[in-house]
Amino acid sequence: MLRFQRVTETDADGTTRLVTIEIANQAIFRTSKAEMWEGKLPLAALIDVEVRREGASDLVTAETKHGRIQWNLKNGQALKTAIEQHLD
Repeated sequence: MLRFQRVTETDADGTTRLVTIEIANQAIFRTSKAEMWEGKLPLAALIDVEVRREGASDLVTAETKHGRIQWNLKNGQALKTAIEQHLD
């Protein structure tokens, strides 16, 4: 299971939180210890994943069947690659 820490997430509702992302075989798990929150995004719900540079970090945008999720982190390309490897 791959882990990405200290990721700023903005979900489809516009809520922003600091999360840890873990990529598993069937889903992307997102947890925020500070807010006592966790979310599970099934990989089957992903439509598209894009990465673009924004300042000193990357903005990863995931289009899902449930809306758009954006993650802001230092190495966004590694997150996109990890997701794509689990989709195959």
